[in-house]
Amino acid sequence: MATPKSKANIGMTLVILFAITLVTGIILHLKKHGIIIEPRSVIKIVHWIAGFLMVGLALVHGLQFKKMLSAMKAKFLWFWGDTWLVIIFTSLTCLTGLVKLLSTIKIPNLGLWHYWFGMIMSVAVIIHLFRGISSWKRLRKIKSSNR
Repeated sequence: MATPKSKANIGMTLVILFAITLVTGIILHLKKHGIIIEPRSVIKIVHWIAGFLMVGLALVHGLQFKKMLSAMKAKFLWFWGDTWLVIIFTSLTCLTGLVKLLSTIKIPNLGLWHYWFGMIMSVAVIIHLFRGISSWKRLRKIKSSNR
């Protein structure tokens, strides 16, 4: 069973990995607009590593809060819906990124699909983060007042 401190550490690490993945992804996308930031190969590797670590930790995070999310469905439907948007678009972003990385041929518009899935995921993650923190604080106050 995960302790609250380990859950908080995983959450903070997820936020950091998300920020790194988002920034490096935007930097890589700038090439489409004629802006190339070097060393591009290093930025790609950082993007891949941070992205895959983020997805792995997101799976752990999801498993840690699975029961709580199910319980929150009735009371916080918006949070439940946003969490599912995060899950769906994180999966789509990871899948398109993995295909892009492993494909031996260039698939037309795959990078653009990956970019847009990533942007939708990013908006959903930011909403999830801000809404989740406020709900978590509220739940924490309720638990501490019941003691």
